Amino acid sequence: MKISLILLAAGDSRRFGSNKLLYELHGKPMYRYSVDEVAKLDTTVFAEKIVVSQYDEILDTLSKEGYLTVRNTESYLGISHSIQLGLAASEEEAWCFLVADQPYLKAETLERFVEAFQTSGKSCACVRYGNRTGNPCIFTSEYQKELLELAGDIGGKRVINKHLDETFFYDVGDRKELEDIDVNNRVYGNGV
Repeated sequence: MKISLILLAAGDSRRFGSNKLLYELHGKPMYRYSVDEVAKLDTTVFAEKIVVSQYDEILDTLSKEGYLTVRNTESYLGISHSIQLGLAASEEEAWCFLVADQPYLKAETLERFVEAFQTSGKSCACVRYGNRTGNPCIFTSEYQKELLELAGDIGGKRVINKHLDETFFYDVGDRKELEDIDVNNRVYGNGV
């Protein structure tokens, strides 16, 4: 099964107080952590790479790194709008959604997650630590209609919660991989 990577990088960073994705964390912009980990993967893991963002710096940089870029001019519509823009741009029938504010996720985890999902026999997936689920998550085309019906700041977690029996859960060994950084560098859980 060919899977498209859709990197969601359009958030308004309301809680953070400034542009979180361009915020320098340990010497590089936060969005680069996800991008750099993806760059470590074998080129066959994803059939295509798409980024959805409202930020010129991210779009310009990633277009030079082989990403199909999609401009989100209505980020105020929430994460659901970014999901829908990514789906519209994809040529594949399965999608791995990755967020750009999760700096501790490792390439090895991402690659093993995708590989394990492909042999699981399930039709959607997400990572988890204990009982806490998070990103990345994967959906096949049978969930496209439900993903397109999401509204506001509602993401794929709603779809996964409706289809728990069809969901593959990939357990990560380090809870830090599911964390995002928010207000004044406080850590928040990052749900799907």
